[in-house]
Amino acid sequence: MNLYQQPYNLRNRITIQKKVESTEPFQSLDDYEDHIKLWSEARFLRGRNFYNARAANVKTDVEFVVRYRTDLKETMRVMYKNRNYEIEGIIPLDNSNSFLMIKAYEIKYDM
Repeated sequence: MNLYQQPYNLRNRITIQKKVESTEPFQSLDDYEDHIKLWSEARFLRGRNFYNARAANVKTDVEFVVRYRTDLKETMRVMYKNRNYEIEGIIPLDNSNSFLMIKAYEIKYDM
């Protein structure tokens, strides 16, 4: 039995947001609307995995494991605990297409 087939592992609520298409001549960079809310497992990289990702010039800070879906795109973003994460990649976790891993990094604004 796969570790992720246990329902208690997907206990973090995330919101997937998609960019709002605007017909105005000047479009704001922060126009997103909620697309769907999902249960996931949030894994924050730390230690060796974090430094290996940075050494390979990958910005991944967190990995979200969700049930398999076909409507997720890398142009969307994840909101988790009032923080926004830019999606870096979406990959299947296993060959049976039961789960997806969303690799993301936190969006930090310089103000």
